[in-house]
Amino acid sequence: MNKNRPMSPSAERNSRNQILMRLNRDDYDRLRPHLDEVSLSFKQAIYEPRRRINYVYFPENGVISVLTQLEDGSAIETGTVGNEGMVGLSAVFGINTTSCRAFCQVPGQAIRLKAEIVLAERQRGGPFAELLMRFANATIAMLAQSVACNRAHALEERMCRWLLMTHDRVGADSFPLTQEFLAKMLGVRRPTANLAGTSLQRAGLIRNTRGRITIINRKGLEEASCECYFQIRDEFARSLGTGSKERRNKR
Repeated sequence: MNKNRPMSPSAERNSRNQILMRLNRDDYDRLRPHLDEVSLSFKQAIYEPRRRINYVYFPENGVISVLTQLEDGSAIETGTVGNEGMVGLSAVFGINTTSCRAFCQVPGQAIRLKAEIVLAERQRGGPFAELLMRFANATIAMLAQSVACNRAHALEERMCRWLLMTHDRVGADSFPLTQEFLAKMLGVRRPTANLAGTSLQRAGLIRNTRGRITIINRKGLEEASCECYFQIRDEFARSLGTGSKERRNKR
């Protein structure tokens, strides 16, 4: 069950969300009465297709997955969002429903804000609105890069990219993740995902035990990943002004 509470006066100094932590004092003071801290549980539904968007969510340390559902009932992940941004981007542009399903993939905390307030802020203009537009730009770039990645790169490389992005967002070496979920996120059958995960485990990069993934060798995972992880990470850093870690040398 969600536990909602108003955001505390000092919360902005402790926020891990890359948008909220960049609010200036005036924007924060204006928004603070409307910001609620919420706990998101595993598999908790955030949005359902063709349902109204009442709130947008700014994850602090969890991961929210966005899925596109097909007519046969299957679903393919089209994006994940963590502390680099927000979920409910369509509300920024005045679209109050979504065609996608969103749910909590890795439990954690988030800050939520009513959708109508986000729209009003975008129409108002100013630094917060600019941050939202910059995040939208980075999201478009991420989607384009992901399409290219799914077409051009091997499953093990894509799995490394996905694990690295999750590691960045969660801020911990170990996080809950089943093979079933991982297969769905990568758009493959579970036995295929199992083989790729076993390969990474044998290489000493990860440990997979009872629905949890532990990152053992972060540097090795980066070396095994395709360049898309770095392209996406650097685009968000450039758009939001968060800086960027040193990039690996080309193999």
